[in-house]
Amino acid sequence: MRWIRRAAQGTDGDLVQAWLYGGLTLAVDLWLLSFVPDGRDHDERAVAAFLVFLASAGALAGFGLGVLRGRRRPNATPGPRRPALRLVRCATTGAFYVHLVLPAALAVDVVLHPDHVIAYLMLLGS
Repeated sequence: MRWIRRAAQGTDGDLVQAWLYGGLTLAVDLWLLSFVPDGRDHDERAVAAFLVFLASAGALAGFGLGVLRGRRRPNATPGPRRPALRLVRCATTGAFYVHLVLPAALAVDVVLHPDHVIAYLMLLGS
């Protein structure tokens, strides 16, 4: 059963996690862009620019946290074999986690502006 052990070690690697979180971020962005109406009230480029900004902000936050975590590591314990790959994984993780805040932002928007519920329902119906 060595292949099971190797597969488990492979999926736990930084490269696999970086690809996974990067792919999930891209999938969420494309899914969100599919709900943008065609030129009526929103400009597709503005929504895409906002999603790029959101992913960039999350990636920078994740990268910063990865750098801080790397500096706090005691000298007695060995660091990761590939610190640059670890930072890439931190950046893609941050970009994906920021996208998970969007449902909370939608809930706050509905609480603050109840009239937007009708617009959301019309968006889902089209």
